[in-house]
Amino acid sequence: MSLNDIRVRHLKKILKKVNRFQKTMANKSDLALQAQTSRFKQRLANGENLTDILPEAFATIREADRRILGKFPYDVQVLGGIVLHQGNIAEMKTGEGKTLTATMPVYLNALSGQGAMVVTTNSYLATRDAAELRHVYEWLGLTVGVGVLEDPDAKMKVAEKQAIYASDIIYTTNDGLGFDYLQDNLADRADKKFLREFNYAIIDEVDAVLLDAAQMPLIISGSPRVQSNLFNIADDFVATLTEDVDYELDEERKHVWLTKKGIREAKSFFNQKAFFTKANYLLVKHIQLALHAKSLYKINQDYVVDDGEIKLLDAKNGRILPSTKMQLGLHQAVEAKEHLKLTLQTRAMASITYQNLFRKFRKLAGMTGTGKHDEEEFIQTYNMSVVVIPTHQPIRRRDLRDKIYTTLPEKLYASMALVKACHEKQQPILLTTGSVELSEIYSQMLLKAGIAHNVLNAKNVAKEAEIIAEAGQLGAVTVATMMAGRGTDIKLGPGVAELGGLAVIGTERMTSKRIDLQLRGRSGRQGDPGFSQFFVSLEDDIVVERGLKRTRHYYKKHANDFDISKPKQLKRRRFRHVVDQAQLTEESQNREARLSTLEYDESGRIQREIVYQTRNDLLQDAQNFDDKIIAIADQAISHFLADNTNQSRQTLSRFILDHMNYNLKYSDPILQQMPIKTLKARMLEMVQVELDRKRHEVDSEEQLINFQRIALLKAIDTGWVDQVDHLQQLRATVMNRRFLQKNPIYEYQKEAVIAYDMMKQRIDLMVLKNMMLSTIELTDEGEIKVSFP
Repeated sequence: MSLNDIRVRHLKKILKKVNRFQKTMANKSDLALQAQTSRFKQRLANGENLTDILPEAFATIREADRRILGKFPYDVQVLGGIVLHQGNIAEMKTGEGKTLTATMPVYLNALSGQGAMVVTTNSYLATRDAAELRHVYEWLGLTVGVGVLEDPDAKMKVAEKQAIYASDIIYTTNDGLGFDYLQDNLADRADKKFLREFNYAIIDEVDAVLLDAAQMPLIISGSPRVQSNLFNIADDFVATLTEDVDYELDEERKHVWLTKKGIREAKSFFNQKAFFTKANYLLVKHIQLALHAKSLYKINQDYVVDDGEIKLLDAKNGRILPSTKMQLGLHQAVEAKEHLKLTLQTRAMASITYQNLFRKFRKLAGMTGTGKHDEEEFIQTYNMSVVVIPTHQPIRRRDLRDKIYTTLPEKLYASMALVKACHEKQQPILLTTGSVELSEIYSQMLLKAGIAHNVLNAKNVAKEAEIIAEAGQLGAVTVATMMAGRGTDIKLGPGVAELGGLAVIGTERMTSKRIDLQLRGRSGRQGDPGFSQFFVSLEDDIVVERGLKRTRHYYKKHANDFDISKPKQLKRRRFRHVVDQAQLTEESQNREARLSTLEYDESGRIQREIVYQTRNDLLQDAQNFDDKIIAIADQAISHFLADNTNQSRQTLSRFILDHMNYNLKYSDPILQQMPIKTLKARMLEMVQVELDRKRHEVDSEEQLINFQRIALLKAIDTGWVDQVDHLQQLRATVMNRRFLQKNPIYEYQKEAVIAYDMMKQRIDLMVLKNMMLSTIELTDEGEIKVSFP
């Protein structure tokens, strides 16, 4: 008996307890059933915990689902709900009703009054699920909020967000929650904060969020840099260069560099005797950025130009990535390439990865159709096990063995032959691709064959969901990228089951077996018939990048030895092994990359939590900050004196003029020669005098506290913005140290600690400066107006 079977057996014992309450709840009147919520809350207040009331609470929401939605959760859905309550991942096959399953643990955990979230991958799914299920929750006396708007350009006010996050149940998206977390921690007043402490969340399509998007940092940008004037001229130069002559790319086409001839061309173009010099640092950097923009970023593949703006695309599904820009000048280099107006380069003000965002929850759970394959990583990173829930009906789908061909044309024509065969008998087809580019190639081939079809490149999520829902109708042909339509069931139309159900035709093996299983799982929902068939070629990206050398030799030998009309299938076991091994290697590389991201971000995570906690303490503190300010001033002055033991009058006067007193005169007694200890005491006296003076400039202690708080927050935020930006650039810099046989992660963490200590010293100086050199004015309304240096 497997570990999963043992877990399911234990879950079934809890299921029996839930089922014992089924008749009791069914016999209750509406008013009596609704009263259960307040009764559960009282039991929790009296000392019971959520697990104690689980059987009765699950039975309550189950009956409410039946009365309000007309749907009664199956036993297997209850099993899934128990797994989610326990803080694990429920693997439930497509069509098993994950949305309804979530109602049970969401209701139970919302009873604590600390909030329960359902996190989806896009705003359409969040608003759709909230609209459908809020009637159940509200009928039972709980409040529901939706943390995202379907219009990406619409903005919410702070008061609206406060109401949403104060709700018992919140539906939102992973990126919406991430940006809200970062914005909440930029608030300059307690009444502008809107998030509660993270309590419980269920992530729908948990693998897409916590694995596939794990490396994507969420960044709030601001504080524009001084704009460089080298982007356009570097682009003009790079436009004159020829690939393989003036510059070269590696086999994977991920890195580009100038050749010796290209360097000579650069010297001539920019009239430089030497090229790689300290003085030419910015020039070399901009040429490299322009080379990346020209060679590695393709229009309509990596980005689109929309209304004069560069908008990035997700290469896997074609979705536009909202409010996302490339960092470190690359975005401006692409704008120069497309001859657009350059946007300002900005510094990162706040940043977090999904890995660290979701690890902040007290309890985290997830749902997916495929998760068992990556259970080890889920346990290591998030402490969540994956439990495979039995299906309500036996799976009847046939998963056929891959068909492998030497060349891409052979694969295209062989897969099209299967498409035509299925279409002739009106069997619906879901043709899945790994990229937008390949989906467009198949679309052209289908048009040439006269086959009507829909193409899902994920440009419109709502329309996409409608199309994918109809993909099981008689004669339907749908071309979709691998992520398109996730979260929407494909139901078979009349007469389709008799034809064999939905045919899922995969046009390449994906970067993970888990994704292959997701695509196969689009067919055969709830016991429906269907089949899946994947086609692979030795020219596929995953085989080219991760395949064996002998496979490349075989390809070179036979690449031109084929007949389009008779594609030759490679049936030997060694070719299947090559494809399987290539996928396994890709999975391993991706897993290592996610682990690397987590290790890189560990220093940033610790620093971020310290800074955010310090900010929150300041926002909540109602006492004056005199002692804190004196202590900080003491540290700032002590650091200055320690770094300048042989004080000259000029050095001392410069420090005081820059940080303490604009009106210092050269004849001031403090500039006379005196012991360090006495000098420090005199400087701290200046701080105390200024604190007392500002106390008399305001009308109340509350105004004084607000001024002091703002002075402290402004210093912390300025220092942290510099630090976030520095860490982002540091990560890109230390990667080159691997060529010196050094561990980049260790180097990054070592440098990050040094940078953090330097940031604290800068913050101390800024606090001193803000307190000493700021001016306060009282408005006619009696409010204070502060001007900081």
